[in-house]
Amino acid sequence: MTSLWMWWQGYVTVRLRGPGLERLLNKMAELDIVLQRVRRLTGDVVIIRLKVKDFRLLRPLLWGTQINVSILDKHGAPFLLGRFRLRAFLAIGLMLSLLFVMYLSNFIWFIEVGGSQTLPMEALKGAVWDLGLRAGVVRSTIEPRAIEAELLKRFPVLAWAQIRVKGVKVDILLTERDGLESGDTGPGHLYAASDGVVTEILVLRGTAHVRDGSTVRKGDMLISGEYYDAWGQKQFGAAQGVVKARVWYEGIGEGALAKWEPVPTGRNHRQYAFTIGSITIPIGKSYPRNTHLRSDQEWHLSLGRALVPLRLAKIDYQEVEYIKVLVPREEAEKTAYVHAWESLLQQGVREEQVLKERQTVDFMADGNGIRVTVQVEVLDDIGLFFTH
Repeated sequence: MTSLWMWWQGYVTVRLRGPGLERLLNKMAELDIVLQRVRRLTGDVVIIRLKVKDFRLLRPLLWGTQINVSILDKHGAPFLLGRFRLRAFLAIGLMLSLLFVMYLSNFIWFIEVGGSQTLPMEALKGAVWDLGLRAGVVRSTIEPRAIEAELLKRFPVLAWAQIRVKGVKVDILLTERDGLESGDTGPGHLYAASDGVVTEILVLRGTAHVRDGSTVRKGDMLISGEYYDAWGQKQFGAAQGVVKARVWYEGIGEGALAKWEPVPTGRNHRQYAFTIGSITIPIGKSYPRNTHLRSDQEWHLSLGRALVPLRLAKIDYQEVEYIKVLVPREEAEKTAYVHAWESLLQQGVREEQVLKERQTVDFMADGNGIRVTVQVEVLDDIGLFFTH
């Protein structure tokens, strides 16, 4: 019970060092300071255990002495509660910080525009500001489809617009018309430039021949140039509008599972070559490139600003032997994937357009390489204008 009561009150383990320890211990006994587990390590070093309240009484006894006191450890409920209190404050602070971050994540803080080349940025900023898209706005209040439609109406130079909300960031992706205005002077229709599934259609002039969810093939008519004006009269002009569709593209790349690397044999050769005008005079023997690595260094003779047609070249040949080195499958697959994406980029696919991506990996027929096929689904404006 005594030990439990002492633990509840709290106690410390201290080290006393210096001359006159006996006198100090006697004074402590006169003040009824309870000492426990007294251990004398040397003649002037003693380790004792005493209650926290008694430790406060020890301070005045040390005045005027050469005894140094050090706290080695703290025990008991008061110190344990102090640790819990500190950790509780830390936990509460961390929780409040997380709640604050979660609260801030409900707002838009960054807006990035991509694809605009000729459209004045200040005019675009003013338009999206009027449409409620600005830093600090609540994310749930943004209506991407409505903003896209309004941007296309306000800026005729745009052929396609997309608003993407990614956490606290909004990407405004724009595509400007590329020479379509010159073709709009005569009547005509909008046709599908590729296969796809229509997700959105905006008719600026003409009559829609498809609707959301329609599957179209390349060459299908999307918007007809025929329409009825406000007076009910049939007109035939240049169809205008935007037809967004999910389109699939495929890119194929290959990566080798083995490569040939040059290993120097230690034999090197040098050749010089003088060139006067169009005439080159070699000094020394040249060596084939399939067995040697070549490095050139040239000097040109010049007189002031005049360039004299005289050139000296030093050509070093390093003899090598090619050895076959196996390429890890992961590296070959990564190389093939990069080549597949290069093919997609050549087809006009932009990474920010990709909605879904799927890849398949196969070994080539000869077993010396890996073929990666990347299929991507993108959201694109597939309308292509042709005059009638």
